[in-house]
Amino acid sequence: MNKIYALVWNHSQGCWQVAHEGARRRCKSSRKQIIGGVLALLGMGGLAPAFALPTGGAVVSGGADILSYEGGQKMSVNQHTDKLITNWTDFSVGAGQSVKFNQPSASSVALNRVIGNNVSSIKGQVEANGRVFLVNPNGVIFGQGAQVNVGSLIATTQGISDADFLAGKYVFAGNSNAEIVNNGTLTAAQGGSVALLGSHVRNDGTIKAQMGRVALGAGSGFKVNFDGNNLLDLQVEGAAINALAQNGGLLKADGGQVLMTAKSAGTMLQAVVNNQGAIEAKTLSGSTGRIILDGADAGTVRVGGALAASALNSYGNGGVIEVKGRDVEAQLGTQVDTQASNGQTGTWKISSSNVSVNPTAATPAGTAFTDTLSRNLSSTNIELTSTAGDVSIGGPITWNSANKLTLNAAADVNLNGALSASGTGAGVVLNAARDLHLNDKITLSGINNSLGLDYGSRSSMSTDALVTLSGAGAGFNSNGASYTVIQNVAQLQNVNANLNGLYVLGNKIAGYGSFKSIGGDARFNGVFDGLGNTISGLSVSNTGSSVGLFSSSSGSISNVNLLSMSVTGGSSNLGFSSIGGLVGTNFGMIANVTTRGVNVSAGSRSSNVVGGLVGSNLGGVIDKASSGGTLSGNSYTNSIGGLVGENVTNTLGVASVSNSTSLANISGYMQRNMTGGVGGLIGANIGGNVFDSSSQGATQASYTGLNMGGGIGFNQNGIVERVVSSGTVRGSAASNVGGLVGLNANSSISQSSSSSVVTGSGSAAIGGLVGLNQDSTLSDVKARGNVTDSSGANVGGLVGSNHRGRIDTAEAVGIVVAGNNSRVGGLIGNNYAGDVAHSVARGKTTGGSNSHVGGLVGFNDGNLQSVEASGDVYGYSNSFVGGLVGTSGNNIGGTIESASASGNVKGESRSLVGGLVGQNDAQIINSSASGMVSGGTYVTMGGLVGLNKGNVRQSVASGKINFLSSGYNQTYGGLVGANYGEMLYNGVSGNALLVPLAGLNQGIIR
Repeated sequence: MNKIYALVWNHSQGCWQVAHEGARRRCKSSRKQIIGGVLALLGMGGLAPAFALPTGGAVVSGGADILSYEGGQKMSVNQHTDKLITNWTDFSVGAGQSVKFNQPSASSVALNRVIGNNVSSIKGQVEANGRVFLVNPNGVIFGQGAQVNVGSLIATTQGISDADFLAGKYVFAGNSNAEIVNNGTLTAAQGGSVALLGSHVRNDGTIKAQMGRVALGAGSGFKVNFDGNNLLDLQVEGAAINALAQNGGLLKADGGQVLMTAKSAGTMLQAVVNNQGAIEAKTLSGSTGRIILDGADAGTVRVGGALAASALNSYGNGGVIEVKGRDVEAQLGTQVDTQASNGQTGTWKISSSNVSVNPTAATPAGTAFTDTLSRNLSSTNIELTSTAGDVSIGGPITWNSANKLTLNAAADVNLNGALSASGTGAGVVLNAARDLHLNDKITLSGINNSLGLDYGSRSSMSTDALVTLSGAGAGFNSNGASYTVIQNVAQLQNVNANLNGLYVLGNKIAGYGSFKSIGGDARFNGVFDGLGNTISGLSVSNTGSSVGLFSSSSGSISNVNLLSMSVTGGSSNLGFSSIGGLVGTNFGMIANVTTRGVNVSAGSRSSNVVGGLVGSNLGGVIDKASSGGTLSGNSYTNSIGGLVGENVTNTLGVASVSNSTSLANISGYMQRNMTGGVGGLIGANIGGNVFDSSSQGATQASYTGLNMGGGIGFNQNGIVERVVSSGTVRGSAASNVGGLVGLNANSSISQSSSSSVVTGSGSAAIGGLVGLNQDSTLSDVKARGNVTDSSGANVGGLVGSNHRGRIDTAEAVGIVVAGNNSRVGGLIGNNYAGDVAHSVARGKTTGGSNSHVGGLVGFNDGNLQSVEASGDVYGYSNSFVGGLVGTSGNNIGGTIESASASGNVKGESRSLVGGLVGQNDAQIINSSASGMVSGGTYVTMGGLVGLNKGNVRQSVASGKINFLSSGYNQTYGGLVGANYGEMLYNGVSGNALLVPLAGLNQGIIR
């Protein structure tokens, strides 16, 4: 038989306790009684009350009867008002005991606040038809076997004021660091909620709220609202030191939402949300579930275990599983399922400040592992988002399902691992607010697969990148625009149907036979992105004046490779033809394209230009391009270049070639045209810019009077920066031949070099870097290759002839060999009215008879300042031979200042030989020579100058004068062989002191 109990005041314990209904409820207590009670407590060591049911309940607001029955094993709280506040000394429920709240309605709320010092230990049953709030700053533990069945439950260690509660303002705040732990089973009514709120919250049991909400919140402050459907909405408003919300059990809210959230004021490295258990929010009655793990802006969200928001064996769509925080770590074995039997699969979303996906567990911990993503893409769509930095994929991700992988970056997307999906309808979306870097393969081979590439600034594809969209119905879009996917030759040729369209190559195209240039007589104005794919086997021709895979283009062509193709100019008289492997005439943008084994020939019987990639680049832009194959011109060819035939700035824009290279070999005939050129990279650069590019192929042509360069044949009004050449260059008679540039006119070349071996046959000017440098500037340049022309007029290790040009900071180290009647120098063959400063030559220089041979300059009519030559110098008979300059100032004069020569110098019979200058007709200041000077019969030789007709001041000679016996008729001196000018304040030292100062002096020496 049930008994009724009442609350009475316990004098010794100073609190309300349950007693028989006949017990006295009130009495006056003396000070002595209170002291006795305190002493009794101290003597008991702070033990919990004798009863395990809640004790000391005092109604603060509202109305309720609190009754205990069945021998103190059960308690009922009969709530009479919609809101009830009760303060308890202790609120615990022992095993086998129960507390039941009988409330007016499901929306009624009972606030139970513990004001004592004990943890709430719930091991029995708690029932309620409405909402129950349990507030205990000492902590709350739901033990194993605990059964809580309520409309809704909030258990928290943070406090709430009576006024806020009564006003429906459910704001909880405090400084308690006590834990809330569930090892039992907490169940809310359908549509109800369960929330555990504190600085440390852990679930190792089961929490269920069908069609409702389950929330684990960690922090020091919380705001809770109930929406129109009585569903709980939670916000963590205060951070707690080392906050942690952790699940190792089961959180289940089918048709509703599970939320784990935390806000920490502690270290950024610790976990603030940690799931190692199971979380389920499956679709129920068409209502999708949602799981949220939110670590705010501090700490790490660690996700493992199994998470399900599926709609299997039901109707409706799969739900959303969202994991977000400053840092997120998805553990290797994490299982995620958002599949739907009769709807759309849901999405697993991961958001972190930076996102890094690493290949295996052996690699450093990142946001996720590729194995984890590959496995879960079979059961969910996946979306990775960086909120501040990059999204970086470091290994391969492979799946065979219809699901989509989406990468969203606040900065860059870096794809450094391959993505491969073979399922029907699979998709990939890469969205970068800044740059998109594709450094590996993307393969979508299923039917109706799709790829989206969106970027804020630019996109790039590395040489290893390749996108394959090979399935029927494949789709592609970029920055909001849809593209046509081309998968075969017929579709490629059909680009003619819309020359303004947007196109991508979905896969490699291996064709054969003839192919008419896209566009024919018209111009392509659209976008063509090869996505790294290759077109091969075609034989391209056109009846129009422009010939290439595209006849002409003012659009954008990128990321395409051409392999084993032939391109031939038209055979009819077309007036003028532009012939290129990719584009005949380009007015637009070409980027990241290559040709290999593409053979381009002039063919045309009319004037033409030929380029390995582009025939004529007229105001267009070419970046990151490479060409390889063979090029052949004919007697009608004006210009021919391994990459571009002619690069011309015009009213349409500045023609530009950058970050490009040519491996092409050039041969064949070319019409004599001093405004055209033959170049390993560019035939003729007229006003264009060439930056950060190179050429490696062999360059030669069979005709006279050409401009030939390993990089550029003719550079007029152009700017060349950071360009290098290394292929062999072979020029023909009366040509300007250079390792990098043949003729450089009114232009500048800087930070560039050539290691090309340069050979001529009667060249007008031939140099290791530039043949003829006319009214132009060379700065910070270098030539390393050998230069040879046995019948060339002007031969130099760097420049054949420098005509009113300026050279600053230059170096030549190759061997230079010329024949008879030449001007040959280790750096410059002929310097006419040019200025040379801060430059050196270190290679050996050899000239034939009747030549001007110098370790730095063969013939100088300009100014040399702060220059040096260290290579040996040799000249045959009747020559002017000097360690630095063969002849200086013979025509318009010149100055040599702060110069030095250290190589050995020798001239054969009847030569003028000097350690610094063979013959000086100008001015030498503050210079020195230290090499050995020697010669044959009838030579005139001096340690500094062989024959001086000019002015020499403040200079020194110290090299040995290796004279022959008197029968060889040599004239020699330690300073000068013969002096007809002025030699003021000069000196000799070392071996030069062993011979007279001058062999012959008819001028002034002092």
